[in-house]
Amino acid sequence: MGHLTYGPSKNYNLKKRRIVAVACVILVAISILGLHVQRTQFGNGIYTYDVGDVRNETLGFAKVFVLSLPGRSDKRDAITLAASLTGIKFDWIDGVDGKAIPQKALPNGWPKDQSSSTLGCWRAHMNTMQKMVKEQIPSALILEDDADWDVFLKSQLFELAQGTRFLQDANNTARKTSSPYGDDWDLIWVGHCGTRNRETEDGRYYVIQDDPTAVPQRLWPYARRQPNLTPPALRGTHRRVIYEPLRGLCTYGYAVSLRGARRLLYHQALAGHAAASDKALQRICNSRFMGFKCFAPYPAIISSHKAAGATSKDSDREDTGGGFRARGVTEQIVFSTRLNLKQLVGGAGAVKSQWPKGSMFPNANLSMGIPRGHGVFVTTQEYKPFPRPD
Repeated sequence: MGHLTYGPSKNYNLKKRRIVAVACVILVAISILGLHVQRTQFGNGIYTYDVGDVRNETLGFAKVFVLSLPGRSDKRDAITLAASLTGIKFDWIDGVDGKAIPQKALPNGWPKDQSSSTLGCWRAHMNTMQKMVKEQIPSALILEDDADWDVFLKSQLFELAQGTRFLQDANNTARKTSSPYGDDWDLIWVGHCGTRNRETEDGRYYVIQDDPTAVPQRLWPYARRQPNLTPPALRGTHRRVIYEPLRGLCTYGYAVSLRGARRLLYHQALAGHAAASDKALQRICNSRFMGFKCFAPYPAIISSHKAAGATSKDSDREDTGGGFRARGVTEQIVFSTRLNLKQLVGGAGAVKSQWPKGSMFPNANLSMGIPRGHGVFVTTQEYKPFPRPD
């Protein structure tokens, strides 16, 4: 008598296939939902990043844009050279002549006392937001054409990314995200002339101590805009702190996510809050409009370069006088790229500090690193009085 073998019944196999099919449908649905959530914040990108991606040619953002009037070939030459020598790739956003903007195109609430140059500047920033929204650009760094940065910018951004991730999620800073800077931010104000901190609230900070690229407090500009860093965890001579800003000013450089671009465009162009570009950022960050999330380093890591020569060439927005500047200067930036162009073009292996006697090092080898930072939590009781001018 032969052996009988017993396999699964037809009904069993059919049932099993149905279970597998349903499971596949569920997995596909979850994947689609996940991509939808990701696209809502960071556009159509489906890739994940880690902090090290800040060292790429767009500094961990999808794009780098430089705002510049087409006629300012002098400024375009300088920033093109600086970007090339520090491994940055960017696209131009043409500046706007405010006089060419029709009255009927002005947003509700636009201040009538603002100059046409200020209006043109504002429109160029809004054109950048419009472009991001239209093209679903996940994130971008926006720079003005006189922007300057440290030769060690990419090392600074590595710590900045660690800091912004800590501020968003203190318990999980190493996970893969849709941006090296985290998944839950609208604006990172990297280039300002000053910004206070929220000293009336308990909050997180990320602190980098003994940072050779951080200017000491005696070289901080704009006393009215300085943060209160009196709590013990925030003190130090050469330290950089990352936090949620308040009352920031100047738009030398800032990063914005797609979510942030949508909110900023709505806030400025449609919701009746229109203001000069830096005041626009200040207002939306101060008010946390629609949950708007801003972060900033202090001291700033992008600043405005004032070139040697006629001061009348400084600004396209306001009259900067008919003086003469004997040597160029960039506030807050220790190893200025612009002031080290000669060394970098010539292939030198070291760069010079703007303030040899005020810096940790008067000169730095291009292989110099920046110390790792750490996150802290500060309560309101830890702040001491920090008087500022009115």
